[in-house]
Formats: sequence, C-alpha cells, structure tokens
Amino acid sequence: MSEQNYNRWLILAAAVIMNLCIGTLYAWSVFAKPLGALFTWAPPALALAFTINHGLSPVSMIGGGFIQDKLGSKTTIVIGGLMFSAGLILTGFLSEGSSIGKLYLTYSTLAGIGGGVVYAGTMANTVKFFPDKRGLAAGICAAGYGCGAMLMAPIASVLIIKYGILGCFQILGSVFFVVIALALTVTKRAPANYIPDGWTPPVVTTTTPAGANSKWTQMISEGIWWVIMIMLYCGAMSGLMVVAHASPIGQLMFDLPPMKAAFFVSVITLANAFGRIGFGALSDKIGRSNTIMLMYIVSALSMLNLTFTTCVAGFVASGIGVGAVFGGFLCLIPPIIGERYGMKNFGVNYGVTFIGFSLAALTGPLLAAKIRVASGDYNQAFWIALGVNVVGLVFAFLYRTMDNKTQDKVR
Repeated sequence: MSEQNYNRWLILAAAVIMNLCIGTLYAWSVFAKPLGALFTWAPPALALAFTINHGLSPVSMIGGGFIQDKLGSKTTIVIGGLMFSAGLILTGFLSEGSSIGKLYLTYSTLAGIGGGVVYAGTMANTVKFFPDKRGLAAGICAAGYGCGAMLMAPIASVLIIKYGILGCFQILGSVFFVVIALALTVTKRAPANYIPDGWTPPVVTTTTPAGANSKWTQMISEGIWWVIMIMLYCGAMSGLMVVAHASPIGQLMFDLPPMKAAFFVSVITLANAFGRIGFGALSDKIGRSNTIMLMYIVSALSMLNLTFTTCVAGFVASGIGVGAVFGGFLCLIPPIIGERYGMKNFGVNYGVTFIGFSLAALTGPLLAAKIRVASGDYNQAFWIALGVNVVGLVFAFLYRTMDNKTQDKVR
C-alpha cells in the first residue's frame, strides 16, 4: 500500500483533533468546583469522580483495543465517541437533588470509558500508518490528548460563566459529537502491513511466542513484558504526582497566588505535549531504550532539583522536565509494544500494558496527598519519586540487555 491511496498525515491530523476533544477529561478541576457548589457535593467525593475515571483506564483501553483489532479503527471511534459525547450530555441533565453516584455513572464511567476507547482507536490506527516514524506519530497523536485540557479548560470556564455548569456539559458533549463525526469522514482503517512510499522495512529482529503477532496471553508470559510495564509505571508515577498537585505545590512551597499557580499548570501541560513529540522523534533516531534511559535521568534530576530549589524558576524547570518525560513515556510504549509483539493484536496488547499507567495514577497522586497531610509539604514525596526513577533506570538497563539478547538470537 502506498501514500497515493492513503493521506496518512491527514488521518493523523484527524486523530489529533479527536484526541483534543477527549482530552477535556483532564480538565476536571474546572468542573469540580461549580459542580460542588451546585449540588453541595464534598470535595473528596468529587475527587473520586476523577479517580474512578483513571481507575477504569485498563477497561477502556483493553475494550477499545479488542474492538479495534476485530472491527477496525472507525468502528472503535464511533462507539467510543458516542459513549463520550453521551456521557457529557447526560451529565448536563443531572437534576437538583441528584446523587453523586449519577455523576460517577455519566462522567466517570460512560464518558471516561468512551474517551479511552476513542484514544485506543486513534493510537492503534496511527502507529499502523507510520511504521517508519512510529515514535513521532505516536507522540503527535498522544500530544493531542495531552493538550486537550489546556485548550478546553478556558473554553469550558467561559461556558460555565455564561450557561452554567450543566449547560457547559450539554454544549461540550454536543459539539464534540459533531467534531468527532466530521473527523471520522477522513479517517481510514490502516491496511495490513502498510508500507509508505520510499521506505524499505528493516529485517524483523523480534522473537515472540507467536512470531510477530503475539496475543496478550503470550505477551505477558514473557519476562521482558513485565519489565516494560514496570518501566511505564515508574515513568508515569512522577509525572502524575506533579501534574495532579502542581497548583498546590506552587502555592504551598513557592508562595504563588492561585492564578499564577494555575498558569504553571498550563506550562507543565504544554511541556507534556512537546515531550511526547520530541522524545518520540528522538527514539526514532537513537532507539527506544536509549531514549527511555535519558528520560529517567531527566526526571530524576528534575525531582532532585524540586527537592532543593527555593525559587519559582527552579519549580518551573523541574515541572517542565517531569512533564516532558511523563509525555514521553505515553508515546514510547505504543511503538515498543507494536514492534515487539506485532500490529495484529496491538490494541489489546497495548491496553493490557496500560495497566502500568493506571497503577501509577492510583498510587502517585494519592501518595503525595497523604504525605502532604502528614508532613505539611511534599518533600518526602519528591524523594520517593526520585527513588522510583532510579528503579526505573535500572529496569531500563535490564530491558535494553534483554532486548539485545533477543536480537542476537535472531541474528
């Protein structure tokens, strides 16, 4: 297949647009306060809505991956897009006196799973269209998701002021339905073994239980897969910890007013997006394992600096470093899974591996919150995150060693 029949860059652009829509789920902090004011729901109960959303990530990624592998990307995105849009719209129709359980059902579960299914469809299809630039393509696709909150948060804030929180959800859900539907008109399912014009595929150097197309049960039977999942956990934990607490860290430890602290959250989010693109492109040049080791070093140094710095500039520098690395891991794991275990079952295989991210989401932010309550600041959390990065670096060395041995066997 050639690019003459498939405009893969247009398809990638459509994927980015759809991921910008579902990235609104990360703008939860914009919705939480007005929802609490309207329904008198307590902050911990509202925070649980976001936690449930992350906790269901493996369900949406594995489910979306299964649909994508069996029925293709367009069907996957249609199903996920309908769930995501319907979840937001139904949230907008919550009535006075509604229990918070309804919010967990509409926003956390329906919209959350729907967004994950859309992401699974766009990511799986994108990496199949770019066998020559998997790192870059995965990074650009993932950057759309990462930038969603930064782009949609101010828009949502304006809508809340003008139409109220419920009206905001109704409008966003309706608009996203139309945008995703339009983006689908240019989305094409990647053909099997797609080869872009002018590119010669390298000699396959992977050995897996089923050759180049392992099922998830065969994948997890390999010791190296467990190393990959642990690398994802270690790489994501620091990023999630800082992203989830960036504003209170700035206010508590650097005396920033709330508005300035919120601005630095946007800076970190932007670094996250550029990290996905930059580290993804770099990995195409110097290799995945070398890039991952570099990212762990950057993240560890950033956490070390965050522990000792007393100035705002140091806080921003550490936030940018951690944010960029966090984004980098989300764009490097997809091509690693695709290259090692093949593209036939990529959707499910990546979804299963994504469990590492979910574990990081459930432990990193919660650990930081508990340490702040117990000690009054975040310093101990920073040291723990630094240690986790060092552990991740060790596993990255182990991964490179195991991967090199696999390739030597093939040669």
